[in-house]
Amino acid sequence: MKIPKKRDNDYSTEAIQARLRFLSKHAGYKLNSLGSSDMDPGLTQGNIENIIGFSQVPVGLIGPLKINGEHAKGNFFVPMSTTEGALISSYNRGARVVSLSGGVNVVITKDSIQRAPYFVLENVFKAREFVEWLANNFERVKKVAESTTSHGKLLGYETFVQGRIVYVRFSYSTGDAMGMNMVTRATQEACKYIGQQFPLNGFAIESNMAVDKKPAYLNTIQGRGKTVTAEVLFKKRIISRFLHTTARKIDQAYHRQASGAQMAGAMGSNGHVANGVAAMFLACGQDMANVSESCVGHIYTEVIKDDLYVSLQIPSLVVGTVGGGVSLPTQRECLEILGCYGEGKVRKFTEIVAGTVLAGEISLAAAIVAGDFVTAHEQLGRNRPQE
Repeated sequence: MKIPKKRDNDYSTEAIQARLRFLSKHAGYKLNSLGSSDMDPGLTQGNIENIIGFSQVPVGLIGPLKINGEHAKGNFFVPMSTTEGALISSYNRGARVVSLSGGVNVVITKDSIQRAPYFVLENVFKAREFVEWLANNFERVKKVAESTTSHGKLLGYETFVQGRIVYVRFSYSTGDAMGMNMVTRATQEACKYIGQQFPLNGFAIESNMAVDKKPAYLNTIQGRGKTVTAEVLFKKRIISRFLHTTARKIDQAYHRQASGAQMAGAMGSNGHVANGVAAMFLACGQDMANVSESCVGHIYTEVIKDDLYVSLQIPSLVVGTVGGGVSLPTQRECLEILGCYGEGKVRKFTEIVAGTVLAGEISLAAAIVAGDFVTAHEQLGRNRPQE
């Protein structure tokens, strides 16, 4: 029993319907909704295989959110895709108090993506010799890697030696693409060249030190993708009127929660960065697996008189505005809403993501402190399962 395929066009409606009939029989349940969509399945070629339809997750809107970035400036309405009741309302409230406070300031402090092959040498002496050779020949390796792409640039590298294994963490800039396919090809050619120039016992294109699609302290410290930081100064009157609490209570709660996160061994310290990142990634065609590293965030709070200063740092936000899934119709529309589709827009998108996530953080923190967290989910969420 095999999944049905259509050799001449496996993205046709006929091919999809054949697979749905096969699955309906296999599951014993008639599948009516998966194959129902206005989207041309042919557009998904290069994004998915064995397509059976579309998972249609609702998209909500928050805003306006005022952002004072270097690339994103002004008021934005932000599309977010989720099935969690109360999430959009919470982020919308956060956007309101951010905007009333003068907006969120955002800057990108690092921008690079990594691919980390490992090389097997004869012994530790050859491993050290290899590290020295790479330092002396980096410009040649760089030239080979960059010959594979018109957008990628090999910025630098780091080496880590474990016995006769040498891990090399190459860092690239990739323009407006998330860039993993780009840097994988570039690194493959670089590895081949290195093997032709230096005696190796073998190499592999990825050692797991990149660290791609996994949270890791290395990425938290050194950054991966975009390292971005955002800040807002919330005034006393805004906190009192719209968040129904005080700066001191939110600050105390954050410090106590940071201690709890530390005791639990959590990476980062935040309320729900993953919610905002995942909702924007899903709406805007990002690689969902990169939520795992992009959701690490660090919140800092400080009471200034009766006002509250809040900053958020996301050390490894992995995003793109070209390539991948961003050109699919609904994903492109969501990026167009933000003015972030295509070349020259990835830094703008990065700043909007960071600003949106901070808005969600302050709203959640206030809800917990003011006692609104449970009632909001009772009113807006499906706390009691329904048929």
